[in-house]
Amino acid sequence: MIRAENVTKIFTGRGVTVRAVDGVSTKVDKGEVVCIIGPSGSGKSTFIRCVNGLEKFTEGHVFIDGVDIADRKTNINKIRAEVGMVFQQFNLFPHKTVLENLTLAQRRVRKRNKKDAQEKARALLLKVGIGEKESEYPSRLSGGQQQRVAIARALAMDPKVMLFDEPTSALDPEMVGEVLDVMKTLAREGMTMMVVTHEMGFAREVADRVLFMDEGKVVEEGTPEHFFIEPREDRTKLFLKQVL
Repeated sequence: MIRAENVTKIFTGRGVTVRAVDGVSTKVDKGEVVCIIGPSGSGKSTFIRCVNGLEKFTEGHVFIDGVDIADRKTNINKIRAEVGMVFQQFNLFPHKTVLENLTLAQRRVRKRNKKDAQEKARALLLKVGIGEKESEYPSRLSGGQQQRVAIARALAMDPKVMLFDEPTSALDPEMVGEVLDVMKTLAREGMTMMVVTHEMGFAREVADRVLFMDEGKVVEEGTPEHFFIEPREDRTKLFLKQVL
């Protein structure tokens, strides 16, 4: 479903060159959940933004369901409509109600009529546990509720793939669980997911595979059992010692 080949992103400025993503190759099969972990500044978020075409990469290729997003002929907006993205910040429209936030892209991009878009939105709000909040504005919701609205909004587009960029890092600790629970449900239902996260318990429980990144490279990759119990690389062992 996702295939990255030698993806490289180089930032240059003020005479400094940074290889934020340095030759990353990996794939995510249909229905697979892949968690990307690593220290801050390791290139995790930049890489996942490259996968969605939000960050223009310097070298390499990313294929989404067989389509190369680096190809100039590719309609990147059409590809993005198939890829749901959930960010650290919720990126909701503050002047629109929860229901309006969920129906806008459905109507503009998927060309659904108002009734169908609202039906889908309401079903998804129930799914993420906040059906009673459809008439509220984002400012009246907790961080956890706002992030659940953001997940429902992404799901409303019927994406083939969901990408999560540290979706719980901006939340108060007591709100993290409610968002992770929604993500666990999606994983159980077979959604293809790529998740950048600091939540080791989630990665251990839900991931089919874990990627450990450092200094823009994939240092180690494996099943959660291998990764958390018998990592091979010294850098991985040091990181896990610090975070577990």
